[in-house]
This record gives sequence, structure tokens and C-alpha cells, in this order.
Amino acid sequence: MRLLLVVLLALPSLAMALPALQDTELYQRKTADCHDVDLATWHHPARAVLEKNQVKLERVQLCNQDHYPIFTGQVPYDPTGLTKSYFLSLYQELRKANGKWPYALVATSDDIVVYVSYPANDGIALDYERYEAP
Repeated sequence: MRLLLVVLLALPSLAMALPALQDTELYQRKTADCHDVDLATWHHPARAVLEKNQVKLERVQLCNQDHYPIFTGQVPYDPTGLTKSYFLSLYQELRKANGKWPYALVATSDDIVVYVSYPANDGIALDYERYEAP
């Protein structure tokens, strides 16, 4: 009986296990043919925006025929926290710098993927996915 209770108590935590980054929707369904850019030589307006906003870039990948970037790095705040003004400003600046193309921001400081797109109504569409840190 005691073993059954332990197993039953562990089940919710098993069901709530997060995927590894490579097993997220980002890499399993949203992107294909990703390749890294060389950060030592990569010059793009999006980089200037990210660095100006204290995002410490660790990796940049281009996917989907180079039309979907994945910006990976440490961000100064939790993307899902009470820092809406910081992130909305960042997303607006990236909108222009990235030519209104959708992208993902992988916040390694918070183990979260932020999917950012810009609908025709000039809004900002956001979606979030947590992942298990390595």
C-alpha cells in the first residue's frame, strides 16, 4: 500500500515533465533546416537591438529557408513576468530590425521559448513554451 501511494504521488510530476529544448515545438514542428550563424561575423540590425536591450546572445540560428531566426541568449528579465514594457519595446524594435518576420527568442536565463509574430493588424502575437534546462 505504501509503495502504491508513493507511485501515485509521483505521477503528477511525471506528467508535468518539460521537454528538452530540442524536443520543443520550436524544433519539432515550427522550424526546419536550421543552421547556426557565426556570431563573430554576424552583423544584422536585430543584433544591435538585442545587445542594446542587454540580451546576451549565445547563439543565432536561421531556419525555414533563412526566414525564421532563433535568437538564443540570456535576457535581463523573465519574459512572462511583470516586465511587459521592457519586452513590448524590445519586440517593437525587433519588428523593424527583422523586417516583420516571425522569430523565436530562447531565453536561457528562464528556460522559455518566446514565439513572436506580427499579425496584419500591426499587433504583436506572443506564445510561450517552457523547456527543461540541460
